[in-house]
Amino acid sequence: MKEESIWYGFYISIFYFISISIGSFLFLTIQNVSKSGWSTIIHPIMEEISHFIPYGFTMIFFIHMLCITNNIHMFHWMDPFVYDITSSKYDEMIASKRIFLNKPFFIIRNIIYIIIINFFYFQITRLSKKMNISFSIKKYNKIFFMSVLFIILFSVISIFMSWDWIMSLNPHWFSSLFEWYVLSHFLTTGIGMIIIVSLYLNKKGFFPLFNNNHLHDLSKYLFSSNLLWTYLWFSQFVLYWYGNIPEEIYYFIKREKLYYFIHFWILIPNFIIPFFLLMSKKNKINSKIVFTVSFITLIGHYIDIYHLIAPDINHKINFWIQDIGFFLLIGGIFIYILVLNLEKKRYCQYPIGNPFFKESKNYKNPHI
Repeated sequence: MKEESIWYGFYISIFYFISISIGSFLFLTIQNVSKSGWSTIIHPIMEEISHFIPYGFTMIFFIHMLCITNNIHMFHWMDPFVYDITSSKYDEMIASKRIFLNKPFFIIRNIIYIIIINFFYFQITRLSKKMNISFSIKKYNKIFFMSVLFIILFSVISIFMSWDWIMSLNPHWFSSLFEWYVLSHFLTTGIGMIIIVSLYLNKKGFFPLFNNNHLHDLSKYLFSSNLLWTYLWFSQFVLYWYGNIPEEIYYFIKREKLYYFIHFWILIPNFIIPFFLLMSKKNKINSKIVFTVSFITLIGHYIDIYHLIAPDINHKINFWIQDIGFFLLIGGIFIYILVLNLEKKRYCQYPIGNPFFKESKNYKNPHI
């Protein structure tokens, strides 16, 4: 169990920072599809945060390959004895899911996730660079088309990805809301990181076009994404409480025993603090308050991811030394990649080729 505990710390940190990158890229494609003019100057920030996607996918695929080859044992359903009816380890429920939970299909699905998400990431960022040079409307229209396709495909991929990467760690448990719960986590952490990077660069003088008008809209998105996460948290809990199905409520009972109601404590950083601090219009343009709320939200969602994954190996101590170490390691790689790419672009290269650049540059929020 100690070996699995160490790998879980690594796995949790990788998934967390992949979530931030995917959330930032998803938010970028949403802005492209909605043709939102206000956010255009922030597009480079979203792209730079997304640069961790290929690195994160490589690391998580490496862990999955170690699981497939039985070098580590994170996924209980990968034990061949659970499918052997003559074995004492035979598990009828897992055996009934063998069509989906089998090693070849698991790897195929993961390869599909990697190919599709990385393909759209490289295509959209490449077209964005070319558009800033050529000022081509055709390239902008192609970015729009690629963003539409990505959102459609990701709406399906994210479902299976959340099942494979988290839910299948405990194959006895199932939630019909879980994939949307994870999707809300993507968006919230992605937006939170966009705000932190934008405010930091602006304070250092490398992002002067970013002002309170843009901050106000980003704050609204952070506020609403936290409400979406809370709604899904509440909906999932109420369904289990109302249904009182043993194999489902065990999910909460186990976490209550291991973490002493952590499922309720995570509401403080992920709902209560953002809700009350960002409700005010004045607070939405207060850079110190918004920065603090974004930082607290990122911490809260790491705890949430930790509580989703760690209990499935009976991880009884909230934060072991190796968990903190892996978080700092992967976080350091994430920040290094982000800073390196920002420096290559002289910290922030504005998307001057985007037809909405001038609108974003001169944007005035009517509600401020």
